[in-house]
Amino acid sequence: MAASLTIAQQSLPTAPVGASNPLPAVAAMPQAPYEADTDGLPDEIAANLRYGQVTSIHPYLLQDGYSRERTDAAMRVAVLENEHLRAEFALDLGGRLVRLLEKATGRDLVYRNAIFQPANLALRNAWFSGGVEWNIGMRGHWPLTCDPLYAAEVTGPDGEPVLRMWEYERVRGLIVQIDAALDDRVAALHVRVRVRNPHPHETGMYWWTNIAVAQTPDSRVYAPATHAYRTGYDGALQHVDVADPDVSRPASAPAAADWFYDLPAAAKAEGEPVRPWIAALESDGSGLAHVSTPPLVGRKLFVWGDTTGGRHWCDWLGGKNGAYFEIQAGLATTQYEHLRMPGRATWEWRETFLPLQIDDVAGDAEWAEAVAAVGDAVREAADAARAGARLDALKDAEPTRMLHSGSPWGALEAELAARCDASFDPLPGVRFDRNAPGAGDYWTALLDRRTGEDAELAAPPSYVAGERWERLLAEAPATWLTHLHRAVIAHARGDLAVAGSRYEASLRQRRSPWALRGLGLVRIAEGDTDAGIAHLTDALSTEPDCVPLALELGAELLRAGRAEDARGLIGSLPQEVKDVGRVRMLAIRAALDAGDRNAAGRLLEERFEVPDIREGELSMSDLWRQAFPDRPVPEWYDFSMS
Repeated sequence: MAASLTIAQQSLPTAPVGASNPLPAVAAMPQAPYEADTDGLPDEIAANLRYGQVTSIHPYLLQDGYSRERTDAAMRVAVLENEHLRAEFALDLGGRLVRLLEKATGRDLVYRNAIFQPANLALRNAWFSGGVEWNIGMRGHWPLTCDPLYAAEVTGPDGEPVLRMWEYERVRGLIVQIDAALDDRVAALHVRVRVRNPHPHETGMYWWTNIAVAQTPDSRVYAPATHAYRTGYDGALQHVDVADPDVSRPASAPAAADWFYDLPAAAKAEGEPVRPWIAALESDGSGLAHVSTPPLVGRKLFVWGDTTGGRHWCDWLGGKNGAYFEIQAGLATTQYEHLRMPGRATWEWRETFLPLQIDDVAGDAEWAEAVAAVGDAVREAADAARAGARLDALKDAEPTRMLHSGSPWGALEAELAARCDASFDPLPGVRFDRNAPGAGDYWTALLDRRTGEDAELAAPPSYVAGERWERLLAEAPATWLTHLHRAVIAHARGDLAVAGSRYEASLRQRRSPWALRGLGLVRIAEGDTDAGIAHLTDALSTEPDCVPLALELGAELLRAGRAEDARGLIGSLPQEVKDVGRVRMLAIRAALDAGDRNAAGRLLEERFEVPDIREGELSMSDLWRQAFPDRPVPEWYDFSMS
């Protein structure tokens, strides 16, 4: 059976991602629930940890408009299929490889989530579990994990199809191209990744391929290393022996943890070239291996842990059959690191996903013996899957058939660079469409020297960042909207004085809730809390259904010690806003701060859900303990990871 590339719809219970948060993300972005300590780390890792930190997800908008109500809906997937494998890629969801089916056995090689349920684990909030996720740019689940990518078919000289996906990542300013093809001789999926920095200046670079694997009591993970850097969500990165105690069995992990294998050093010690791999097997010897070429030399195991909170997270993300762990591959030793990518540089590598069946590896074998046997099987399978090299010859090939559209930002950034007499060196073989959805017409109008003013006061659908965009806005006719966008750019980079003056300029031309909100946050940051709260109150009065505005105002009232005012605010909100999980949390905090523990307890005993509870966030258990100091936290409020 020759390989085919088709578009299909897969129906599953779905909670839509929903509309983006209309408020620009000018505040510091949510961080992981732990930060790494550099004490005792090798100099290279410590330097990489300090380099390239990102404090704001601007110009992206947050994706927090989802609920936990699911109805059947279609997921659009590109399907690569031959006699050996069926690979499904979710084109509207960051190109996620949501299924990899081995036809001979009927096994799903990666964890296939039976539902689509966003949760608050990504840099922009919304994330979902399962499959294989591609993460680029900065530490965390990347900004496009719930956004569409461009997709096209590329046909090689042999007639075999290649799925090409690509996009422009806006924080780092990088172009990513992912080419995927099935091996024509054996069961193997080949993926070729190419990342271009099109700008003349250096930028931080990060890449991790996250592979979810369904967890059973017998699952075991193998990698050619004797040691790993372990973090247990407490900030420490400890160099530990992976065999004593044995950390290879995800179902036995006492708590959520990451193990970053010290893989390059292990490979060099064996006197062979670096050929990184990682594998996950069951007790019958079946499983999945991942092999790559340099520079993708990092490997990691992530587990949720055998705790109430860890099990709750798996259920929260995937229902009662949601238990999984992740094997991962990255450019650096740990996920705390960013690497220096020079201007106009291109980095590329290949990844291969291989089904395994190893009959002579005992599940209880000692680590060194087991790794040697699995490593031999992985190398043998990888040697047989040589067709991945043909992707190298097709990396610049023009698409033969467009399958899906992404965002216009790659095209707009290229036009902006030309307008500013700056360089922008794209990748051959990818095309960006300036008229694609995702930005609105305002930016194309500015680039075309047309006025892009909107008579409505609706929230702008997108924002921009960087000196070039600011220059373009400064050259445009001064309107409430150009002032607003310039204020947001300054605000996101931390220039409060400039941001405040530009918000005021916007308000002088037109009174919008978006400028009022920005000015309120600036005034609070400058120490004038009362003035800031007044501006936020004015903003909410013009957009009373805007949940994020209500949450910001309520939080500031509580920080200012005005619990009764916060309770009055919540009481004045429309009922559909009061029913939102985060607003109910705010009501409980306000009741506790006002000394009304009985009211807080009544709200908690209603057993409500907060759809966007953050990974590592313990708000619900903390509130419960404050309201009921003598009662244990019920498991439905327990999201602890330790």
